Amino acid sequence: MSAREDIAFLVGSDVRIDLLRTLHSAPAGPSELAERCSCARETAQRTVTGFADRGWAEKVPGTDSYRLTHAGEIVVDSYEEFEACLDVAARFRHLLATLDGPVEGLDCETLAAATRTRATPENPHSSINRLLELMDREEIDTLRGVTPIVSRVFNRAAADVIGPRSDVDLVVDGEVLETSAAEYPDALERAEQLPGFTLYVSPTPLEFGLVIVDGHAFLGAYDEQGNLVASADADTDPFVSWARRTFDAIRERSSTWN
Repeated sequence: MSAREDIAFLVGSDVRIDLLRTLHSAPAGPSELAERCSCARETAQRTVTGFADRGWAEKVPGTDSYRLTHAGEIVVDSYEEFEACLDVAARFRHLLATLDGPVEGLDCETLAAATRTRATPENPHSSINRLLELMDREEIDTLRGVTPIVSRVFNRAAADVIGPRSDVDLVVDGEVLETSAAEYPDALERAEQLPGFTLYVSPTPLEFGLVIVDGHAFLGAYDEQGNLVASADADTDPFVSWARRTFDAIRERSSTWN
């Protein structure tokens, strides 16, 4: 039997998943399995026989019970991980569909504990509001940011919480820098005067937004009009570690402005 045939067998019925999980908790015979999984005894027997044929289960000597083999334990653990990944992919499907370009290292484990926010017709500003909530503090200690757009709302919020003791590294691309210089020269001049502020310019266009503010990381996706439409954020590993690695990689290939 091939791997695809084994997968088709396992997911061909919900009760097969239940039976495999039940055996993972403790050995059991067909009658007990049928009772615990609310299925017919014949179904339980056929299923555990199928498990045994694939090397996932074996008879407990001297009894009518079955137990999982090491191979069966691997199958259970792998299935649980796969199911969890499907759940993450479903929860963040709008963010993942909107992110433009490759985002290295952004996997199920990274996103699993993150908070999801997405714009809707009823609340089109939900993601930007979420970012503003994270920045709503008396004064920022550290901020690391990557932005592919110029945002007046973000500029105003940042101006309120970035002070002379704040340590700020911001990466923009050439187009954003030109727009900032033309439309918000005062904001750019104020930022230059802050002792802890460093502006970097990416040699290539930036395709997503990333903010790490005092240990809380935020990833934002933008539509073609430059609207922030979906985001994920968390203050725990592995999301924050991923965000820091991603920011460091973008900053390393960028150059300081002035």
